[in-house]
Amino acid sequence: MEAKAQYLIKIEDFPKLLSTILKEKIVDKIISAETKVNAKTKEEDRFTVVPKVVDKVEELTGFPLSNFIAYGYARTDSTAKYLHKSLQGGLKEKVGLIARPCDTRALVELAKLKQVKLENLFIIAIEDRGMIPGAAKEIKKFKEIDVSKIEKEKIGDKGLIVKIKGKAQELDIPVAENCLRCLRKTPSIADLSVSDIGIPIDSDEIILKVYSEKGQDVLKKSGIKTKVLSGDAHAKKFEEIVQKAKNKRKKDLEEWAKVPQAEKIERLQQCTMCGMCIRGCPVCYCVDCILQKKRKDKAINKETYQLTRIAHVADRCVECGNCDNNCPQNLPLSLYFQSLNESFKEKFKYAPGENVDDTPFRSGKAISEMELEKT
Repeated sequence: MEAKAQYLIKIEDFPKLLSTILKEKIVDKIISAETKVNAKTKEEDRFTVVPKVVDKVEELTGFPLSNFIAYGYARTDSTAKYLHKSLQGGLKEKVGLIARPCDTRALVELAKLKQVKLENLFIIAIEDRGMIPGAAKEIKKFKEIDVSKIEKEKIGDKGLIVKIKGKAQELDIPVAENCLRCLRKTPSIADLSVSDIGIPIDSDEIILKVYSEKGQDVLKKSGIKTKVLSGDAHAKKFEEIVQKAKNKRKKDLEEWAKVPQAEKIERLQQCTMCGMCIRGCPVCYCVDCILQKKRKDKAINKETYQLTRIAHVADRCVECGNCDNNCPQNLPLSLYFQSLNESFKEKFKYAPGENVDDTPFRSGKAISEMELEKT
């Protein structure tokens, strides 16, 4: 997806975009975000970002932008999943979203299944390097870091960078492996996007890209002051990140291909059938999950549980990594799915989440077309 325009805006102005789409009645509600607050101590947990539905402008008191870019939503939540689960996919009301690139791919797949209505959505995408799951646990290893003093965070070349008392400190806390292998850092669908790639942590600006006429109109009506993005620092850094991801993906998948099938199946036997992968998957949409039912009835074993799940969603996996990030047994689930996606791309020229008009190769339409070609 190509941007129509690129600007720099003040980070503090970002919430104006959200308030504008509500004021102008472009949407009825926004899936915003907030950091979790400890009920007892009343202290903010900046590492735990949770969805928050807002339908009144006065409730838009702020958006934890740097937190959201670095950590994403906590645990199994994602924008696409939350939209489908809690707001009925925007089928009957208009919804504003702040979504990662993988979220936008999930929305495309859900739209193919008639689970979301894309024309009812206003999407502000986050163009990022990836996210750090479990950052709260990891940062405790750094005794010298006073978490309460963190002012801002950002993903750098080596991992998490935090700003404390105006000074940047780089910590060896890398983004998720799945994200390091991800090549698709831009949205499949969006009206606007923001990115901090190529922007130093001490800057008070962020990059804003316009993808649609509706997005351009919202930007104009917001009254936000913009500067045209000049230079090529962002583009160069973006290209560097994607190239590193290509190299890592190639290396990791080549090594994965050498793992014997028996060993891959053996790894799946470590699965406890806890259901976290299903709960986190943005393209799992069934109200009554047959796998969960079979698990409760003790009518399925561990490897069949995972193999069935792979069979169900493999051709619509958008590589968000939620299954991998949330697996308590640390199963290499993203490698299973990414290797399958590479095969599908090679054999069927198909990549999930790219375009709502793409025909899934297992669909009745695709099978009928292949039969016609044979005759």
